[in-house]
Amino acid sequence: MKKLYDFHSQASYWNLNQRTYILPFDKNRLLAHLHYLTKPYGEKPKRKKDYERYRFTGKIEKNTFRLSRTVLEPNNFLSIAEGTIESTSKGCFIQINYKTFKFTRILIWFWGLLGLCMTLHFSFYKINALYAVLIGLFTLAHTAVCILSIQRQRKILEDIFDEVFNSYDEFLN
Repeated sequence: MKKLYDFHSQASYWNLNQRTYILPFDKNRLLAHLHYLTKPYGEKPKRKKDYERYRFTGKIEKNTFRLSRTVLEPNNFLSIAEGTIESTSKGCFIQINYKTFKFTRILIWFWGLLGLCMTLHFSFYKINALYAVLIGLFTLAHTAVCILSIQRQRKILEDIFDEVFNSYDEFLN
């Protein structure tokens, strides 16, 4: 199967959470296909088989969408894809920005700052080098695990978009 052309933020090293696709499909056909694969927010499928049909959970509007991966269990590290779709003369142009839930970002910052404050507290106020080093290492490990989990979830969502956009047969039906 021929892979569609897409740009991977190589022009900008600062915005690594952005992806651009140029697809040979009509915008309306693409929107219809995304609607078919998307479970609206708050809707509970009646059967487990319905979960298999839905690849995304979210909201699709005329030119924009906000989608995340459909999961059975809650996951704080899920990525959210916010995108815009524009028609071109030979298909459509899709710009996708990947984000995480605001609450997840707040928690990572909160625990990072709390760990930093505790490290500084045991480094300068109540001097205990062992506690300071352990808390500092735990804070760094916690932040690294969170960031790696977020990147892993974003990669899974990117792979789903690649699979959906590269499936010619589904668009032709």
